[in-house]
Amino acid sequence: MAASQYLQWWYRTKEAGDNMKLNNIIQFERNAEFYFDLGYKYIQKGNLKVALRHIEKATKLKPNDGFILFNYAGLLAELGDISLSTEVLENIVENIDPNYSECFFGLGCNYLQLQKIKKAIEYFNQYLKIDPDGEFSEEAEDLLEMLIMIKDANNDLDDDELDKLYELEEEAINHLEKREYETAVKKFERVVQTLPNAVPARNNLSLTYYYIGNIDRAIELVKEVLQYEPENIHANCNLAIYYSKQKSNNWVDKQVREIKKLTTDNSEYMYKIADTLGCLRRHKDAYKYYKRLIGMDSSNTLYLHYGAIAAYNSKMYTESIILWEKLEELEPDNFLTDYYINKAQNSIEDTDSYNELLYVYQLPKDEITSRLDKIYRIIELSEEKCKEHLRLHPEDKDIIYFGMNFDKAFLRVIIYTKIKHYRINALEAQLLQMLLRKDVEDHIKIETVFMLDLIGAEKPYKVQMQEKEIYIIEEALEYFELKDRELLEDIKNTAVANMKGRYEDNYADEVQKLWYDFIKYSYPELPSLLNADAWAGALEYAYCKCFKIKNTQAAIAKRYGTSAATLGEKYRNISRML
Repeated sequence: MAASQYLQWWYRTKEAGDNMKLNNIIQFERNAEFYFDLGYKYIQKGNLKVALRHIEKATKLKPNDGFILFNYAGLLAELGDISLSTEVLENIVENIDPNYSECFFGLGCNYLQLQKIKKAIEYFNQYLKIDPDGEFSEEAEDLLEMLIMIKDANNDLDDDELDKLYELEEEAINHLEKREYETAVKKFERVVQTLPNAVPARNNLSLTYYYIGNIDRAIELVKEVLQYEPENIHANCNLAIYYSKQKSNNWVDKQVREIKKLTTDNSEYMYKIADTLGCLRRHKDAYKYYKRLIGMDSSNTLYLHYGAIAAYNSKMYTESIILWEKLEELEPDNFLTDYYINKAQNSIEDTDSYNELLYVYQLPKDEITSRLDKIYRIIELSEEKCKEHLRLHPEDKDIIYFGMNFDKAFLRVIIYTKIKHYRINALEAQLLQMLLRKDVEDHIKIETVFMLDLIGAEKPYKVQMQEKEIYIIEEALEYFELKDRELLEDIKNTAVANMKGRYEDNYADEVQKLWYDFIKYSYPELPSLLNADAWAGALEYAYCKCFKIKNTQAAIAKRYGTSAATLGEKYRNISRML
């Protein structure tokens, strides 16, 4: 409220300033007035950030010009920097012009935004004292009346005391979200005892009692909220849920009628109503609210999915399919729409196949369980049987892809290990899809690229990294910044340098290929690279073994200043991966 008010002052005071202060501007002279005027032009264009840069230049050239500083403070507030705006205004009235009345009004608005009620009251009173018939006197009087009511409702607490209560309420909300209900109850109780009119805290306290099973206390508290605010949407909706939990169906019906009388254009409140009606299995009513929400934001995937659920549960199968198809357009990589569209189509063909769906943004629990069971059965097969199964049942590749994304930290690792161990090139398409998903971390995409190399996939690979899109055409390792990259390169270079003159001309390329393959096959679990010289010696010995060149671990170890045992340990690590 206060910040937007500043721009109105800007336009009015700018016109006055043109007449009073800026009529002596010398054309093309880049003085304070020049930059101020330029900033004003950018304000008119709506480019506030550019305007701010120019106004800041004006303040540096004229640091004691109250008019320029006042408008600078207004622009800061409009851009959300209330603290700096307040500093500028206080500097004006303390050091430049103690009777600059508009500054006191601006300070009142700023402190109102910062929820410093008593400070806001102080500055609005000061404004009216200096300029009782000023341009903003009527608005200041209205705000004072409102703030005094708030102050009385807050038991006349100081701003600092209120801040502590707000912090306590935030702590209680965090405990509630973490399901630490007993702790949340204690903190919410302290807030509502100190501030009886604290409606959000009382609502949350009621909800906390509901979660711990004390429904009677929850109802008592939510009714107290409705005494303060009869049309409070959260309280009305929660009361209906509480009655439903008690199986008081008549009271539920009555409360639903009250909910449907409530009017709001706020999407958050409307979603609360839709969600409540869905939970109460009033699916047709829920569908109406979700349709309104979709009309307000047609790209909101949550509204589309829950709207489709409500339509399906109302046996409006065609409508549900249309909404899921819109969701598919917005999120082509989601795992929901194929399942739910098929379910709706089956219900059209066979009405007996209908069963009510839960309002959850995921696959049904039994479907998830079925898919995970199938994945585990497949990955437990032997190499030959696993490959044969995927050849005979190609539809299961997508179920494995679902598993890769369902649990990236555990199940994906198991699947990737099997792909790596068995060289399962039948899953190439699924691995390529992983490279394009926005919800897959970069380190997983790097591992996936190395996996594609391992199974012999054809390049190029398109990879959507967090900050850029890349096409991998040649050696994949060259495209990524890995941990210990410099040390990895040093080990390879040490081996190449020590081998010079003792092997065929193309040895360096082959050593590099061996080392890169070792890195890729080991990633992301690269071994400790301590004793780099021993690793370099092990790499030379791996080259000798690969090309059947006679050499001994002891002879190579001596050249690298390490023991044969240590070199042998590193070689076995390389050999196992390759």
